[in-house]
Amino acid sequence: MDPTLRDALQVAKKVFSENKAFTLVTHSSDGIWAGKAYFGEEDGYLYVALEQGRNYRNVMENPHVFFVIERGVPDRFIQGEGVAEYLGPIEERPERHIIFRKALELVLFAKLIPGVQLFRIRPTRLFISDFTQEWKPRAVVEVTEEVLEYFRTALRSRISRWTLYWKAIRPFAFPATLAPVLLGSLIAPVFDWVRFVLTLLGTMLAHAGVNVISDYMDWRRGADTWRVLGSSRVLVDGMMSPKTHVRLGIALLLAAAAIGVILVTTSGPAVWLLMALGAAIGIFYTVPPLGLKYRALGDLAVFLAFGPLMALGAYYVQTATLDWLPVWLSIPIGLLTIAILHGNNYRDIAEDRAAGYHTVASLLGPRGSAYYYVGLLAGAYLSVLLFIGLGWLPLWSLAVLLTLPLAWRNIQVAFNHARVAFSFLDLLTAQLHLVFSLALVAGIVLQRIVPLG
Repeated sequence: MDPTLRDALQVAKKVFSENKAFTLVTHSSDGIWAGKAYFGEEDGYLYVALEQGRNYRNVMENPHVFFVIERGVPDRFIQGEGVAEYLGPIEERPERHIIFRKALELVLFAKLIPGVQLFRIRPTRLFISDFTQEWKPRAVVEVTEEVLEYFRTALRSRISRWTLYWKAIRPFAFPATLAPVLLGSLIAPVFDWVRFVLTLLGTMLAHAGVNVISDYMDWRRGADTWRVLGSSRVLVDGMMSPKTHVRLGIALLLAAAAIGVILVTTSGPAVWLLMALGAAIGIFYTVPPLGLKYRALGDLAVFLAFGPLMALGAYYVQTATLDWLPVWLSIPIGLLTIAILHGNNYRDIAEDRAAGYHTVASLLGPRGSAYYYVGLLAGAYLSVLLFIGLGWLPLWSLAVLLTLPLAWRNIQVAFNHARVAFSFLDLLTAQLHLVFSLALVAGIVLQRIVPLG
């Protein structure tokens, strides 16, 4: 292949990779129309999902299209011509995952708008411009079979194994582990950095392992489909084999157990009991015969695991003693962790009911779920005020009240299903959880530096 052509195609691949939406221009007897749409690229073909509007009707009459792919700055972009092929309804076509992998927002679009259809565009000509390094004429590429073969081979998209592993463990959920471990460690009268790091690493590995196993069980039961937003989607979107997924989960849990053995030798035998309780809750959260998640017991399990159990475990590792204080003080964090889970389940009530299992949200229904969400948030703030009044938390912990605007924002979202933000209520709640927990922990640290009361 000519080096100039090869360089142009490499730029084209970069443009495909760094953008998830393009402008599609169509024309028919009804006139010309242009609109933004999410797209994905594989082997040089472009996949696009269209609602049944003007662009859809134009393409069905005249498959010849024009498109522009750019990132809002005219320094590296593609203008192209192509022929669109109708594939079918998005819910029936596995090619939808080509777009979902890049633009998760399309899942929400396809869920809420009926009749979304999938098309594949075979580019016929690409006009490739790249002014990021120097001014040069745009490259005009006729998309021949040789060009498509180059996309299929040398330019084929490949995701590294470690990137997939990172995606599978759902690291965005780790603040739920960080908060109780920090709390339990910092309220202890003594603090050892090595033990703290081991505790945090062990609990995060356990959390990651449970996430992976949970996703596998949901996928296997048919609960995680293309419509679900809450999972890692590596199985749903065909990015990882089920066997590899299970092996990853087991490896993470074994690594967590190995760290637990080390902590037993440094802190005491109660670590065994705490590990056993945590393992039972984590494994049987989705694994039969209990499947706590599917029996409306997921909220309780998450509260215990990411509240009292982790906080008490972190406290014990530091002190080698068991105490009720970390159990009580973990309640606000535990309630907000339930709220994260509930935000996910609240959004997915219809999918969970269709899959045949029950969550607290599916039992309460939309209206009850909104008030339950308010109760969880209110409980977190009120329990902090109670513990300050009892002298268990310092006055510095009033800093959590600074997060009330975030809580109010989330409550408004919880009562308005029509808002796009409702579909991301779990992520908004995770944001609140992180800021709230940091404020709570910061209050404990500040009390040691500048005592109040």
